[in-house]
Amino acid sequence: MAERPLSQVVRERRATPHFEPAPVPDEDLRKILQAGLSAPSGFNLQPWRFVVVRDAEQRKRLRAAAMNQQKVEEAPVMIVACGDSDAWHGEALEEMLRISAEHGYGSNSEKMKQTLSETFTHHPNIAMWLNRHVMIAFTHMMLMAEALGYDTAPMEGFWEDKTRALLKIPESVRVVALLGIGRLKGEDKKYGGRRPMTSVIFGEEWGKPIAL
Repeated sequence: MAERPLSQVVRERRATPHFEPAPVPDEDLRKILQAGLSAPSGFNLQPWRFVVVRDAEQRKRLRAAAMNQQKVEEAPVMIVACGDSDAWHGEALEEMLRISAEHGYGSNSEKMKQTLSETFTHHPNIAMWLNRHVMIAFTHMMLMAEALGYDTAPMEGFWEDKTRALLKIPESVRVVALLGIGRLKGEDKKYGGRRPMTSVIFGEEWGKPIAL
């Protein structure tokens, strides 16, 4: 199946309420995951981490941690998107610097470490910073899945402590969102419509209409 163009995906994507049990082939899943890893990242820190849950029994257990949402157990692939609050230092940083050097990124590593220390040691809200970066990668995955012909369900209804315990996620890692991927079962959700551009987009300053 040919990939659908992005403009069509953005226009037609809906949150899927129920999934068929048909599996997602490894080749397609690899493309979806790689799309997330290709997302932009501040300082190139790539703080996102993902746990891919495909085992039926594990999805059943994850459903209990995700407020008993049926589609968590139904979707053949559940991606648990997380953010590592330690991504700016230690082994994670050393790996990023090594990879950057291999790609010809010529920044001074010691200077970079100093900059990151100054930025994050007293960062006012690392959880928010993580959330922003993880959700960019999350959205890349969601749109790639849709482009490949799959249906998706982004979910924010879960108990973080239960999800972390089930998947053995370290305490330093935040669970940000869940993404179900598979084939739609039954009818899709109705389109809820969107507010007009004039009420949410402004030009140059708040409240001023944009000329388009």
